[in-house]
Amino acid sequence: VFWGQTIKRFRFFIHDNVLAIPQLSAVGSGTTISPSAAFAHPKNITIGKNCLINHNDRIYAGPDSKIVLSDGVMVGPDVFMTADHFSESLANTNDAHSGKAADIFLDRNVRVGAHSVILPGVSIGQNVAVGAGSVVTKDVPANVIVAGNPARVVKEQS
Repeated sequence: VFWGQTIKRFRFFIHDNVLAIPQLSAVGSGTTISPSAAFAHPKNITIGKNCLINHNDRIYAGPDSKIVLSDGVMVGPDVFMTADHFSESLANTNDAHSGKAADIFLDRNVRVGAHSVILPGVSIGQNVAVGAGSVVTKDVPANVIVAGNPARVVKEQS
């Protein structure tokens, strides 16, 4: 069991990180990507300048949906972003079981707290802070702090 799981983790690391990073649509200068971050459909993911993609982050675009992280975006550890629908089954990953596929956009200087989830179709305005553990299901205006499940505005920033 140990060696089987070790081999699976190594294959996952190679496929979703080492081979995926060079396929990203764009990565701006000064951006740091953790070796444990994973990407799906990397050709549909754009990362701006001076961004941070942290440990165990999962950034999953879809075959027909994109994820754009603008300049200065910082993503805390263990964050999950998906712009794709939920698959019908492991054997049939192209057909939707539920949810929707839609683009995700994070504007400049967004901070996403650890263990947060950002769902398809969400656009987050500039200078937003997403509290740790939040589930972002709807668009977020600029210059606010959101938190909770579902994420709601808890404070406006100046």
